[in-house]
Amino acid sequence: MTRTHALFSSLLLGAALALAGCDQPESDAQGLPDDRAKQENAQQRVLAGKVMYRERMAMPPQATVTVTLADVSRMDAPARMIAEQQIDNPGNVPVPFALRYDKSFADNDHPMAYAVRAEIRDGDGRLLWTTTQRHTVELGDKEANRNITVMLERVADSASAQPVTDKAQAKADGASFWATGNEPGWHLAVYPEERLVFVWDYGNSSMTTPNPGAKTEGAETIYMATTETGALKVEISEQDCEDVMSGEAFPYQVKVTRNSTLYSGCGQDL
Repeated sequence: MTRTHALFSSLLLGAALALAGCDQPESDAQGLPDDRAKQENAQQRVLAGKVMYRERMAMPPQATVTVTLADVSRMDAPARMIAEQQIDNPGNVPVPFALRYDKSFADNDHPMAYAVRAEIRDGDGRLLWTTTQRHTVELGDKEANRNITVMLERVADSASAQPVTDKAQAKADGASFWATGNEPGWHLAVYPEERLVFVWDYGNSSMTTPNPGAKTEGAETIYMATTETGALKVEISEQDCEDVMSGEAFPYQVKVTRNSTLYSGCGQDL
């Protein structure tokens, strides 16, 4: 064999070995991370849909849409958030969303125990649109959850949307206890030996009663008041509580019953 032929044969052998190396699947070296990603995806499901409102108007610049999925199966406890998506500068409606949640929730014994809510705030954090009714979803039925529509209601102008009291003002006015909750937004202020002020429907409705004095039943503190407009029952339990929307921690779980309507939330001493 000549020198030229030997060199050519060596080049062919090197090229063949290089091609053989290229044929090895990349997953041999990176199979484990890929497998873990596939397993994680297999454990997740997606609840997709869009957020809408009826007004023919654009959102302000720097608006934010927040969509949450919560477990609302327990009427005697605050809702537990299991998925959330925040969309900054969404433009105009409809605003698409995709909430990822663990598929174990779809195996719940109470498949209709989940609700979606949404809100739109401006760049200063002021509430502009929000859900005013519970939007129940069935996680166990993929078809029923495909491209759901969450309709929002516009909040009144800022001048009239201010609640009767806020926490700072309530404290300045002498309130000793404050509670708040969602679905729909509400808050309660307790003024010692004076009154109870309950505000619901995101500040659009309110009820003031004389403070009847607190009663203790086991680990609960209870107020029961009656006025011409109806009855108000407040139950305060010393148990850790987390606000679903803000994530703020509170030392008390609170239930407020206005006539026959129950509101669940969290509370704190002022």
